[in-house]
Amino acid sequence: MNILHPPFVHFVVALPLIALFSQFTYFVTKDKAYSKAAFRIVGFAMLVSFLAIISGINDVEKIIENQNIVQEGISALNTHKIFGFVVVAILIATSVVKWFAISKNSALYENISFVLIVTLVTVSLYQGRSGGMLVYKYSAGIDNDVIIQRGIE
Repeated sequence: MNILHPPFVHFVVALPLIALFSQFTYFVTKDKAYSKAAFRIVGFAMLVSFLAIISGINDVEKIIENQNIVQEGISALNTHKIFGFVVVAILIATSVVKWFAISKNSALYENISFVLIVTLVTVSLYQGRSGGMLVYKYSAGIDNDVIIQRGIE
């Protein structure tokens, strides 16, 4: 199992929550520093999401070929993979809108970016739950050696 995917995906879930807090603080205080912080946080989440996608693609091959995933988990795994790209697309859209909001000093773009950040948080939490279910419900990412060693079948 790739040891890089789990830490990356935790950042992809946590960073949008922090960006949401920063964006909300901007709306309350009207201090541009919070809006810029939200933009930087979303940008960092986008970078980490690319790393999560790359490490996840590497994991998918190993999980399907070398590990003992429950058969119903294969379709859940494919859905999780596709939804990962949806998260990246929303991150890209959020970054672009947030950039316009800051560069044009536009309240409309700030409102749209807030909605996108809320959407991003929702989608990221769903994706995180989906990944957790793959591990705990369908045994994805658990090495066969561990299963044999513990006598689980």
